[in-house]
Amino acid sequence: MNDGLAEMEGATPIEIAERSAGNLLPVPWIDVEDVANSVLFLASDKARYITGSQFVLDAGLLTR
Repeated sequence: MNDGLAEMEGATPIEIAERSAGNLLPVPWIDVEDVANSVLFLASDKARYITGSQFVLDAGLLTR
């Protein structure tokens, strides 16, 4: 994941990883159960109108 960003910014993947490490939110890692619950929801009737969507399970990391 860092390779593309590093190329765009003219940095190395290691530099991107080190810089990103300081930006992490104090949230727990995503558990297997979190992913399983998302899959169960998508397989349920409650998700019958959801099509062509991406579900990001990152505990809000992309919203910082």
